Amino acid sequence: MYELSIWTWLERHQLPCLVKDTFGIECPGCGFQTAVLLLLKGELWESVKIYPGLIPLIVFIGLAMVHFVGVKKITPGGIKFAGFVCLLIILISYLLKLIIH
Repeated sequence: MYELSIWTWLERHQLPCLVKDTFGIECPGCGFQTAVLLLLKGELWESVKIYPGLIPLIVFIGLAMVHFVGVKKITPGGIKFAGFVCLLIILISYLLKLIIH
């Protein structure tokens, strides 16, 4: 009997990239789903190698959520800075991926 784990099911049911399917090039979000799955499995380094912007994105979303629920120690300027850093990491890693591959 074949046993299907949750990880196997999630890996088989990832959403396709419409940009890659249409134009044949990866978009800045390509690799995100795989990186999330690797992170959930505990494979931090592999996750970062696949999509370097994942951890900064998680930090940015966490800061925004904490501010949203009322923690005033986290300023809007800090959230904007975290978002800028996150965006910068995603764009730089995307450009490097396009150049190297």
